[in-house]
Amino acid sequence: MGLFIFIGWFLARQGLVVSAARPSIMRLVIGVFFPALIFSRVCNNPLLSSSSRAALYLGVGFAMVVVGILVSRLVAHLLGFKTGVTKRTFAYAAGINNFGYLGIPVTAALFNDHVMGVLLVHNVGVEAAVWTFGVAYLSGKKGWMFLKDLVQPMTVSLAIALVLNFLGWSNSAPVLFATQFTHVIGECAIPVGTILTGVYLFETIQGYRFFAEPRMTTGFILCRWLIIPMILLAAASFLIPDAELQKVMLVQAAMPAGIFSFLIVEMYKGDVAVALRCSVFTIAFCPLITPVWLCLGSRWLHLS
Repeated sequence: MGLFIFIGWFLARQGLVVSAARPSIMRLVIGVFFPALIFSRVCNNPLLSSSSRAALYLGVGFAMVVVGILVSRLVAHLLGFKTGVTKRTFAYAAGINNFGYLGIPVTAALFNDHVMGVLLVHNVGVEAAVWTFGVAYLSGKKGWMFLKDLVQPMTVSLAIALVLNFLGWSNSAPVLFATQFTHVIGECAIPVGTILTGVYLFETIQGYRFFAEPRMTTGFILCRWLIIPMILLAAASFLIPDAELQKVMLVQAAMPAGIFSFLIVEMYKGDVAVALRCSVFTIAFCPLITPVWLCLGSRWLHLS
């Protein structure tokens, strides 16, 4: 991940990717690559059938984002953030963790393939929450006005894949071809998205200081390093009976903020600088914080 970010930073520094090109690349990532990635992972996934276990995995993933954003909103309120774009962006960025890009390799390193499958299903629920409840909160629209913003390539891709699964059509030849085709396109999502992150970082990192905004930094620490990890581990301990899902929750509790949140923040006219600051700050200290929570969480949940 660091190498891809460096590539983006280097390209921007050398003037090979200029500011005017960023919106086009972002639309390509958000509108093509990530929808293809979601479709290929969801469609024909045997764990995503109409079963109570799949509903549990999806529901926990969805609830994790909702709780994360609400907790971060409460922290922002207690710290005196004024109501508006910055407060909503803070809650959105701090409330969503790095559930996939970092969560997947960490889970693969610690647990078996079955736990990995549970993680991927869980992440579908996370993505659904990011693009429904999360977008509704970030946009600041009231009532049902936000619904028109939810008709985005990612949500449409997710809905189509789930419908095909539940109707039992995911094994048909046309759908299998579509799954393979989108898999190839979806493989571009994370590399290109991470390179784009590096481009953004070059443009925003000028004069960046980790502790330049102590109130915001304090909020990130409270949300991502203390309150949300404890809530997730407590939920896994007392509310989750599934052992594999408990392992997934352990990894999720130890994750920094999501690295791609700023793409959605820019799409919905949020404060990109706040979202990037959250990602950079928490990811920079990830090598220290993540092992601590993995160790504490494994003891809390009595996992080997």
